[in-house]
Amino acid sequence: MHITIGNILGLLVALAYVATIIATQGGITESAFKGCVVLLLPLALIWFPDELGSFTGYVGRGGNINTPTPPILVSTMGWMLLARLIHEQGKSRAKCRCAVLFMNNPG
Repeated sequence: MHITIGNILGLLVALAYVATIIATQGGITESAFKGCVVLLLPLALIWFPDELGSFTGYVGRGGNINTPTPPILVSTMGWMLLARLIHEQGKSRAKCRCAVLFMNNPG
């Protein structure tokens, strides 16, 4: 495995996400910990696309993967999941801000 610019960028984005979660939650809480654990899947897809893409064989419930997945697709899926997590976090924070503003100024 070699470290690429994409790997470093993915790690930096994830660390920024972790810092935002911890700052928003006011410290390391159970929900902040769960939010950080969710980052493991996209980071694994970004950091290890060759290894994860080369998996073939039985996957459960009668499923079978018979050809390797190109590493670029595995890495792209990791970036898409990471972007989706950040997007969802931003939407939930925006909803909270709107609710607070509405409660403070209902008229």
